[in-house]
Amino acid sequence: MRFVFPLFRPFVLMTIMAWGSSFVASAQDRAFVLCEGAQDFYSGDILESPRVGAIDLTQEEPGFEVLHVFEGQGFASDLVVNADGTELYVAADDVVYRLDAQTGSVLAEQPLQGARRLALEGARLFVSRGDYDPMTWTSVPFDHYLVALDAESLAWDAGWVADGAAGPAWASEGLCVDNGGLFVGINNAFAYGEEVGLIGRVDLVSGAYSEVDLGEDGLNPVHLFAAEGGGVVSVNARQYDGTSLSRREEGGAVMTAVVADVTAGCGAAAWHDGGVLYQVYGEAGFRKADGQSLEAAEGWTGNGNPVYSMAIVPQGQALLGMTDFATSGSVELWGLDGDMVWSLEVGISPGRIVVVSGTSDVPDVSAPRGTVVGTFDLLGRPMASGATGMAIQLWSDGRVTKTFRTAD
Repeated sequence: MRFVFPLFRPFVLMTIMAWGSSFVASAQDRAFVLCEGAQDFYSGDILESPRVGAIDLTQEEPGFEVLHVFEGQGFASDLVVNADGTELYVAADDVVYRLDAQTGSVLAEQPLQGARRLALEGARLFVSRGDYDPMTWTSVPFDHYLVALDAESLAWDAGWVADGAAGPAWASEGLCVDNGGLFVGINNAFAYGEEVGLIGRVDLVSGAYSEVDLGEDGLNPVHLFAAEGGGVVSVNARQYDGTSLSRREEGGAVMTAVVADVTAGCGAAAWHDGGVLYQVYGEAGFRKADGQSLEAAEGWTGNGNPVYSMAIVPQGQALLGMTDFATSGSVELWGLDGDMVWSLEVGISPGRIVVVSGTSDVPDVSAPRGTVVGTFDLLGRPMASGATGMAIQLWSDGRVTKTFRTAD
């Protein structure tokens, strides 16, 4: 069986000779890291401003290139990258930014108090909202806990009224897009003891809103993932007294499973190989749950420490964000079946890591258009006919495709 996906951004640096012609596909895998910074909770003094930077994953000993420092902002909550890796979107305290991914220069910005999570879909940037008032020790009320901004100008495009029928009625968190819908995790997490557990859906064509209740065991969804084959899965911190997982089916049906009597809190989670990897507070490794049944699957040993953020690298590796929340932060690269590759100091509290791949144009070659001129593995080595695994195919018209081959 073969599955072929277009791939115009190869994952590796390859120089390949075939049919007497030279094919060069240069790629740079980059990890963009958003460091939340540090602030004195009582005085409000900023100890370190949030910042976003990049790591060149093709380097054996990479460095952290700071692209932009959000001076005057006390916290940054999310980062997304556009499809071709040229622009970044950041939610920092009370402003949403659009940045050039190479220079870090600000291309647009929009004041928006309580911006939490971001999701880029087409010409719109969706933003969930929630905030804590340090004066009243309560959640900040908003007229809209879910809004959409124009992806280019960041001008206000739409808002969903906070009444529970037309839009989320409480502070909201995770966002994901799946099968024509924008999904939002609603948790009211800034009102301790009053957490809720809902998943809302916005129809991306009509804008219509609906939501489902995750039940008493599904309070406080903090991570939200689109599952292969449809549906969304959430990791729920409950009332910080346990951890549960929920799955919203395409038709709106819900299943929720309690998986631990200790909370996942704000710990790391990531989607990997058909399921969700997540860490329960106090545990060194990562548990895993099947994305369809929510049943326990073989997990991952992790790095032996609490992990704040996590991103899966396509080559079977994981980037882990580590921090003490006050003085330091680092990113570690680990093999999912091996040891640590490297550790790199970044800013305080690396809370979001996004991995992207970029490529230069593949030169034209003399072979006839539409023929495969070479098949190689992810290290650039020629693959034998019938070999299984991930393969990179170079075509005579300059196209590059990625093929996953399994045994018949």
